[in-house]
Amino acid sequence: MTFTGIDNQTVELEITNYQYPDISDGDWDGNWLNIYLNVKSKVGHWQTVDPSLTTWEVRTLINWFEDLSRNIKPDYINQEFTEPNLSFELLNSFDSPKKKIRIKFDLESRPQSATDDKEYFVDIVADNIELRRISADLKNELDKYPERKPVKNSTLPKAGRTWWQKLFSSE
Repeated sequence: MTFTGIDNQTVELEITNYQYPDISDGDWDGNWLNIYLNVKSKVGHWQTVDPSLTTWEVRTLINWFEDLSRNIKPDYINQEFTEPNLSFELLNSFDSPKKKIRIKFDLESRPQSATDDKEYFVDIVADNIELRRISADLKNELDKYPERKPVKNSTLPKAGRTWWQKLFSSE
């Protein structure tokens, strides 16, 4: 799927596989996803593949975009994840006709030539129809790599907020 940013910047995001395709017991390792990024931005053009998100985190992101498309106030303005490689931030009001969202890249999701004194991001502006498309496209990506269900009595998170969001939430 492709996010179209301001000034013709783009972010292509694709789930390429599970990080550990042979682990299917529903534990953490079996639910990490390799995320391919192809970024064309004002600060450069780069591609990366890294296990940046879990199946649960992609589900959370799908729900976040879906809520925004319905003008529902999200639990969190920022969508940050276990691995701080990729994040999404709503920059204006959740009920604006067009939402401005910043996709941020850090650590392994930055270009190889990245420096710590520079921020790497692409801003997108999307109306509710576009946000629904983004949510649907992310769902189509995740459908290829569904959550591997945990064994009984597991402490793994359910779809929604990630465990660390619940633990460290101040909102």
